[in-house]
Amino acid sequence: MPLQSGGYTFKPHEMPFMPGSPALPEHPKKRRLAYLAIGLLLALSSGFQNGLLTASLPQLRGDLSLDLQQGGWIQAAYFMAYACMSVLFFKVRKAYGLQRFVRITLFAQLAASLLQLVYHHYEVQLIACVAAAIAASGLLVLSIYYMMQGFTGTKKLVGLVFGLGLMQVGTPLAQSLVPLLYGDGNLNGVFAFQATLALACTACLFALPLPPGITVRKSFTLTDALSFTLFASGIALLCAFLVQGRTVWWTTQWLGWLLAGGVGLTGLALYIESTRHKPMLDWHWMTVPQILIFAVMGTMARLLTSEQTVGAAGLMGAVGVGSAQMSTFYLIVAGGMLAGVVGSLILLDINDIRRPVMVALACFAIGAWLEIGVGMQTRPAQLYFSQFIVAFASLLFMGPMMLEGVLRALAKSPDHIMSFSAVFGLSQTLGGLAGAAAFSAFLTYRTRDHLAAIAQNLTLSNPALAADIQRNAAALSATLSDPVLLQGRAVSQITAQAGKEVSVAAYSDLFALLAAMAAVSTLVAVALWLYRRYYKIDILAAEKAKVFAALGK
Repeated sequence: MPLQSGGYTFKPHEMPFMPGSPALPEHPKKRRLAYLAIGLLLALSSGFQNGLLTASLPQLRGDLSLDLQQGGWIQAAYFMAYACMSVLFFKVRKAYGLQRFVRITLFAQLAASLLQLVYHHYEVQLIACVAAAIAASGLLVLSIYYMMQGFTGTKKLVGLVFGLGLMQVGTPLAQSLVPLLYGDGNLNGVFAFQATLALACTACLFALPLPPGITVRKSFTLTDALSFTLFASGIALLCAFLVQGRTVWWTTQWLGWLLAGGVGLTGLALYIESTRHKPMLDWHWMTVPQILIFAVMGTMARLLTSEQTVGAAGLMGAVGVGSAQMSTFYLIVAGGMLAGVVGSLILLDINDIRRPVMVALACFAIGAWLEIGVGMQTRPAQLYFSQFIVAFASLLFMGPMMLEGVLRALAKSPDHIMSFSAVFGLSQTLGGLAGAAAFSAFLTYRTRDHLAAIAQNLTLSNPALAADIQRNAAALSATLSDPVLLQGRAVSQITAQAGKEVSVAAYSDLFALLAAMAAVSTLVAVALWLYRRYYKIDILAAEKAKVFAALGK
């Protein structure tokens, strides 16, 4: 039966390319520009959900008098909900229609914003973070759909790159804005900004809705619900394990239960799916070599981008730079990411899809190498260039990687988008959390090693140390008269300074490790690219033929 809307019958090449997605009609230029503008707003709003949470978490802990573990649960709640929502939303769009999906997304975004604005309680923040994660996942999908409406023909796939890339740009933009919104010491400014964004998105979606789509009733079965519940629960436990492990340390006993439960539930869900005739997640497709390589690439990208979140940002915290002094830093990062989106489109050649990957890996190596040798006097301005390069690489890498995955999934069948969403989402979410956890542990061990190395010199028999203590004691003598307290305070200052210096040395070691990882990855990527080029291997030849035939020229 032909698809109609407002008296218009969609042509065969304008039909949705899969159930649950909107039709792809030929819009006039002004309408296409409007779709692109709304897609931009939705993508940035999606990134803001996580960015605002990350940037405001220290202030939130202070306002609610939370300890580090409670703060970790707030962060974990977001990732626990976000990791698997794309899989569920695909089934929702397919079974219940695009408009119901839009309403769920908008409700989640508004609920998250209003809850945070009105109620200042720990439990409410947990619920709000879950709602924000649901909204972020839905807004990302909607931004891609809106972006695709702004392009024609096969260029519609460019909307995938734009949507994902601009969503990533939203995170550092949010981090640069939070110090301004929190300027009066009240987080209500941050929450009001989120609510304003939610209302703006709602207005835009109702002002210019997406074209209709096709639904497949009864496509969401009880077995689907069981598999998703097990899978999502398992991934949620793994997210909690990776987040809280950094907070309470990995030897804490109850972390073992989180890990065991996460692996067990995820494994059970995948076992159930592997026995089904029409699985929601095609385990056999997910484990073919091409998809495993894709998953490894995605995980490596997230591991290397941890150089920014754990490395550079952590270093600035170690040397005493506050969030208010980091606004320009995050704007530079956002600019680098935006340049990466543009560069990805310029270098994107669907006949040589992995060429930008080599450039991105080389940029990662250069950016990390430039930061080796940082010291106590390092300030954000000295990292602008290197962080711009790393930010540029992170999205230069992401565009072709995601496009390759989508092409492989669509070529197999539209239903395989769910399996792709699972692979891509897990490589990004778990890859990012695992990278942060691994590098934080590396920093802890290297700090301990550096401290042990200098401990032999931290004795009063060391003339230089004794002179430093006397100098500190002289400076403190105006406020302290007790010689014992004076000596103790002077020694504690020296110890604190030594702790900072060994911490900074550990960050330099981390940058060296990341530079080495990226350099080795670059050599491997170049070798594989030369091999494919020499033997004229097109890794996406069959997939391109199928997908382009479906989309139309």
